[in-house]
Amino acid sequence: MQPFLSVCMIVKNEEKVLKRCLESLRGIADEIIIADTGSTDRTKKIAEEFTDAVYDYKWVNDFSKARNFAASKASGEWILAMDADEYVDREEFSEFKKALLINPPLADILAVQIVNFVGLHGAETVLNYHERMYRNNGELSYFRSIHELIKSSRGNEKRALIDLNVYHSGYLKEVVAEKNKSERNLTLLKNKKNREPIDYYFLGNEYSQLGMLEKAIESYKKGYQQKEDMHIDWVKKLLVRLVSCLHTLNRDQEALQINEGCIEFYFNLVDFRFLKGKILFDQRKSTEAIKIFNEILQSKDNLIADSSTDYLGYLPHRYLGELYEQQNELQLAVHHYSKALALNDTDDNLWIKLIGLLGKHSRDDEFLQFIENKCLKRHNMSLVRLIKILVAVPIKKVQNLSNNFNQDNRLTVVERHALLLKNSMLNGQYEELTKELSACQLNKIISTLSIGIFSIVDYILLALVSNNQILKSNLNKFKFDVPIDNLINMLLGKQNKRLSVQEEELFFSLFKQAYVLNNSMLIELLKKKRQYLGKDKRLMLKELM
Repeated sequence: MQPFLSVCMIVKNEEKVLKRCLESLRGIADEIIIADTGSTDRTKKIAEEFTDAVYDYKWVNDFSKARNFAASKASGEWILAMDADEYVDREEFSEFKKALLINPPLADILAVQIVNFVGLHGAETVLNYHERMYRNNGELSYFRSIHELIKSSRGNEKRALIDLNVYHSGYLKEVVAEKNKSERNLTLLKNKKNREPIDYYFLGNEYSQLGMLEKAIESYKKGYQQKEDMHIDWVKKLLVRLVSCLHTLNRDQEALQINEGCIEFYFNLVDFRFLKGKILFDQRKSTEAIKIFNEILQSKDNLIADSSTDYLGYLPHRYLGELYEQQNELQLAVHHYSKALALNDTDDNLWIKLIGLLGKHSRDDEFLQFIENKCLKRHNMSLVRLIKILVAVPIKKVQNLSNNFNQDNRLTVVERHALLLKNSMLNGQYEELTKELSACQLNKIISTLSIGIFSIVDYILLALVSNNQILKSNLNKFKFDVPIDNLINMLLGKQNKRLSVQEEELFFSLFKQAYVLNNSMLIELLKKKRQYLGKDKRLMLKELM
């Protein structure tokens, strides 16, 4: 019997994510075709556990040619193209396949919704539709060397959207850094002949990902100038990204001017309304920002989200929580933080804000009851995660709550040891901690720090307060995804360059924790170092003092 649904993939060095993808497809897709473009890890071995149709393909810097090669091996009536860092919900995928069999669409090219997890831990999502499914009729194939599209040899394509989500983790920050996707994509786009308007949109995206925002803005503007129609999907996305880049570079007058025109033209789109609220929030125009976010929540049933459904509820509630907290409207702040968490309880920073607010203003018995009943009993809240949230709240009595779990058998031996170190730090047992950690092997320290309970912030503060040369020396030996060499050099009195954004954030964490410890020596030392921060960050730090 001829297969009905074939999944085709091109892969290279995807051992970390491929199994998750294939497990989501196994037994539902009738066949899985994998073209490997030169893996040197376990990718092919993992693939062969799920399918016999694994082929070697020589990479020629052209995604379309690779996808078309994989498709040439497929025998299903329909082809679904997927990447290794994507996956489907098995129940949803199974129901989708049944519906496709019973009631096939008239269209022959189908766009699925890609749910992109973004940021450091994937706490937020960005949505976009992408044409990934098509009839295997010999007439349809991919073109374009990068950001490939599907076309018919007859030029009579019929296109439609379908109700299928494909989940994508490939743009999490650590994954992007590891795979150098932007450098690869940028090279392919810059080498592309006969550039189309949409190519400038893609160029802008890659420049933006690499932090080259001026070039991103230049590319976005070229793409916009050459557009054929304001209603084309990529044009809306380009304008959202253009406004965001301008805002990041503090070109807010230009950003708001463009954004106002977009609000008027795309009147039922929430994206530009949300961007306006975010810019006003960052400008500390609290009253205006509150008005915008409340208007979004009141009108959300009549609005649609293009980039992210988070703009309709979760993010407005989150920002309103912060705004009302700044205005000391604590009941409203708690209300909006709680609403945001009801929509997305994976955001640890939001938990830190809510728990910090309650810890500061609630009775101890009420606060403990909240931790026990509203936090620990949640499906997504493990004990280790809760402890990491508690010790990240810049309030000593909240951090001290972690001591209640020292002997909990739900923690591993290493986790209990990390918690013991954290509690010793909170109790000011610097001498004992210094003695233990200066005698500890570096790999063991790294393993402990990676848990995130006794953190790099604690270790840096201990090195400073103890003035121990072994601890200080170890700071230069740690390897981080984002280098913090300039910050370490600054703290140790060595020559350093301007701190990166990540280093400034880490400096803020050090400063807050020094206040939690109530250690005057650390506080004064860090105050003297604030001259190395940018002007905006110095002003923000002044508010913490």
